[in-house]
Amino acid sequence: MKTTVKLFISTMAISMILGVNAAFASREKPSIFINNEKMDIYASVTYSGTTLVPMRPIFEKFGMTVVWDNKTKSATATKGETSIKLIHNANEAYINGKVQVLNQVPSFNPDNSTFYVILRFIAETLGAKVEWKKTANDASIYIY
Repeated sequence: MKTTVKLFISTMAISMILGVNAAFASREKPSIFINNEKMDIYASVTYSGTTLVPMRPIFEKFGMTVVWDNKTKSATATKGETSIKLIHNANEAYINGKVQVLNQVPSFNPDNSTFYVILRFIAETLGAKVEWKKTANDASIYIY
């Protein structure tokens, strides 16, 4: 009897721990929707609450052309008269040549060749609205 109770309690404890971690992980990496279409990417939320996303798919979804400069570790996205330049580990962005200070530096991950940028900054620079939708176990970000 004691062994069965201990086994049950242990199983419940492990289930609760795994369930909490799964819920936390899904809120930590929310799904991204642009104009109600789910993107095949996930955001990453920093400890300070800044949401980072891979640059290329977001800009391309907004119809921008993205050019990566491996020498300077910078990316420039353009569409019509709009130009946005971001540099790896630099706290400044260049919007049509004008400097804008960022609250989180963009970063290049050489393991998967992905350049991560601040979602809200990118969306609002492009004139879009960002809306978070959170539930107990999940979170999604909608960009309109």
